[in-house]
Amino acid sequence: MKKRIISALMVSTIVLGTLALPAVALADDYDTKIQQSDKKINELSSQEAAASEQLAAVSANIANIQEKAEALLAEQAKLNQAVTTLGEEIAGLNQRIEKRDETIKEQARSVQVDGQATSYIDAVLSAESVSTALSRVFAATRLVSASNDLMKQQESDKKEVETKKVKTEEKAEAINANAAELEAQKGELVDQQLYQQALVSEIAAEKETEKGKKSTFVKEKEEAEAARAEQARLVELAREQAKAAEEAEQAQVQAEPEASIEETQNTTTNSTNNSTTGNTNTGNTNNSGNNNSGNNNSNNGNSNSGNGNVTPPPAPPVQQPEKPAPAPGYSNVIAAALQYEGKPYVWGATGPDAFDCSGLVQAAFAAIGRPMGRNTVAQEAEGTRISVSEAQPGDLYFWGPAGATYHVAIATGGGSFFHAPQPGQNVGYGSIQYFTPSFAVRVN
Repeated sequence: MKKRIISALMVSTIVLGTLALPAVALADDYDTKIQQSDKKINELSSQEAAASEQLAAVSANIANIQEKAEALLAEQAKLNQAVTTLGEEIAGLNQRIEKRDETIKEQARSVQVDGQATSYIDAVLSAESVSTALSRVFAATRLVSASNDLMKQQESDKKEVETKKVKTEEKAEAINANAAELEAQKGELVDQQLYQQALVSEIAAEKETEKGKKSTFVKEKEEAEAARAEQARLVELAREQAKAAEEAEQAQVQAEPEASIEETQNTTTNSTNNSTTGNTNTGNTNNSGNNNSGNNNSNNGNSNSGNGNVTPPPAPPVQQPEKPAPAPGYSNVIAAALQYEGKPYVWGATGPDAFDCSGLVQAAFAAIGRPMGRNTVAQEAEGTRISVSEAQPGDLYFWGPAGATYHVAIATGGGSFFHAPQPGQNVGYGSIQYFTPSFAVRVN
């Protein structure tokens, strides 16, 4: 009996201890996985911080460019006002020049008598007195001097008009060049900003995914530790039960009479041998049963998985994709743009409450399902370049040399266009008669 109880105790301890080993190993595996997740989360946090810093730097550059653009646009507005004032001055000078021309012609006619030229000598010889002759000479001298003064003033005014025109045109060219450069920088910075925003979002999503994995590992580790604790409890319970059985057997042996000790020992020996044989047979039977059971299960599984009589479910009908309709012309972009008429011009704005020139074009085409580049240079490449005279409604007008344009508008037909003009003005119509484009593009 004692040997049987000790054997049972050893078997229980070995079996339960063996079952506990995978739980210990599994818990250790989870510790490793959690450490790896922590390491990756820290790396992603560092990457996220670096990407956020770069995004902040790009945003700061965009703000700086916007300040420069606003200053340049303000200067451009002043220049436009100066051009208007200059035009008024030129008109006044031209009026004065025309009046002087009339005066000079009158003076030229006044020195003629019946179509015949009168000289100083004729004026003196025909005078009735010396005083009359002197008066005629003095008058003729004054007339010639006045004519000379008029001619000099006329020449001076014409030179002034030409000088002002040249200076104004030079300054306008410089401002347009700066505007084109800022437009290009704006496009590059906006692209960088979008890239950095996408990168920050991607890293944040990856970090959240890794946090989710870590939470799963922590939960599974807790479950493994709980299973290990339960196994340890069962091992300890088996030990206690074996110990109690051994103590009970010892007490029973001590209570029997001395005379029956030998008989009890013989009986115990026989019983132990029988028990051992029975256990061996039982163990073999159990093993056989287990093997048979396992084989049956395996066979059943193979039978089920290999049954060819099972009719598979019918495949769902394949939906044939509809053929896309032919791409419409882009004249409908005009209607999309008109909804923004009256919105104020703000450099760098893309709507819906304010726009710059390229922002309006981008928003209008987006409304009809056609994505466009963000700045004027990018929008140049959205189609085929054509002459201004070939432009049709829905085509784009550009101002400035190709690759360095500074303004864009949507052609509406009849020499008109729709655009976001400049600070202080609102989205609306314009005419190529007063603001002539450099070239046009037909969007593909």
